[in-house]
Amino acid sequence: MARLSEWKRAFRSLGKPEIPRAERWPVNGLTAYYGRNFPSKPAPIKNISSSGIFLLGIQEPLPVGETVAITLQLESHPELSSELQIMIQARVARQDEFGVGLAFLLPPGLNAGLWEVLIRGVAVVTNPERVVHVFRTLRTCLFLCRICPSGAEEAIQPLGRELEPDRATTLFKIAHAAEKLLVADPDANRMRAHPKLVANLLRDGSWASDELTTQLWAGLFVSSCSIDEPDESNQVFVDLLIHITPRQAAVLSHACERALSSAPAGGDFTPASIVLGPDEIVRLTGVRDLARNATDLAYLFNLGLIQNLVDFTSYRDFERFDITPSHLGLELYRHCHGQRSGIDPQIMAGAREHLAVLFPSAVAQAFDPALAPDSGQEK
Repeated sequence: MARLSEWKRAFRSLGKPEIPRAERWPVNGLTAYYGRNFPSKPAPIKNISSSGIFLLGIQEPLPVGETVAITLQLESHPELSSELQIMIQARVARQDEFGVGLAFLLPPGLNAGLWEVLIRGVAVVTNPERVVHVFRTLRTCLFLCRICPSGAEEAIQPLGRELEPDRATTLFKIAHAAEKLLVADPDANRMRAHPKLVANLLRDGSWASDELTTQLWAGLFVSSCSIDEPDESNQVFVDLLIHITPRQAAVLSHACERALSSAPAGGDFTPASIVLGPDEIVRLTGVRDLARNATDLAYLFNLGLIQNLVDFTSYRDFERFDITPSHLGLELYRHCHGQRSGIDPQIMAGAREHLAVLFPSAVAQAFDPALAPDSGQEK
């Protein structure tokens, strides 16, 4: 009977081009969940390939052609379980007494060759740290393809660079945090972002060296997504945030939190003065050198993010630190917390003027593509 079946298949294939079967790999350390609407039922994995996956022990009938959701999760690093999982759609290709074969449905914009390299890496790489890196790359690629379907290759470019381990980890943190925040949005499936803006945001955000600044980058990522036609208007906030140190970010965040806590509901407002004493600024920044703290405030003033310049003309010790945020500072803070409101053209123009004074060449490159450096040049 088995021989007869083989002959039937051979005759049926006459005259048809031979399609090579995708290489299958056994899987270790990978768990799968599946479901029609949400992947909640566990199933052992027999093997995986770039084209699909075979799950064992599935008794419920799954009609051929039906779409199911699959979650793949690494069993190692349980403390990172929420990070080390990916969800992807698949179509039922066949089912027998052993289980079900599912064909992956890749999101638009995901290069099939890249997918094959990454899924193979998850299956066959033995170095635990390398597997985690590949898995995070795979998850980030899937996320970027969902929000940048028409320009995914451009959005994914920062992942193709050999970033230092710390920068790569930060990039993954930003993307993962943004993905989690977007999932909570009722319009999550409709959210889109401009691929060039996403690439710039991830490339620059990967330099963040502390948790606060990393979260600000993630919030800016979220505010860069919209159900409307995506644009690059948030680029001005990317150019501001990349030039702010962790200490300065802490000062600006504190100032904006206090200003917004007393703001009237709706509409623009002029924040009341926020002045800190020497002990308060030291607690906020962790730096006991008051002159260094004053210099940080002067830098924020020159970026247009706080309203008043510290008085450096006196030989007396610094006794007051005015950190009252400007309208630009408040807009940066809001957008770094996911707000998607439109940006006042005057505020945007003011931001560009401040950046042009402090970093003339960088601003010229950011707003004039003809002056941009070669895309392969590392920052």
